[in-house]
Amino acid sequence: MGGNEPVNFDLKTVALLREVLDRAWTCLPPKRQATTSRTLLAEGILKSAAKGERDPERLRDAALMVLDA
Repeated sequence: MGGNEPVNFDLKTVALLREVLDRAWTCLPPKRQATTSRTLLAEGILKSAAKGERDPERLRDAALMVLDA
């Protein structure tokens, strides 16, 4: 899979990704939420999911790692 090829997710996967985003967001303390974009978290999740990852904890960790990069 190339770097800029579009990836389509089925409805079940989209629901999983939304849930993971919500969980990743709630992992952040309020001060960090105030200075963090949910979009940035979503990008980390989507990049990992595009590579085939579906484990919620690993997807969440991928989102949180983006913030530390």
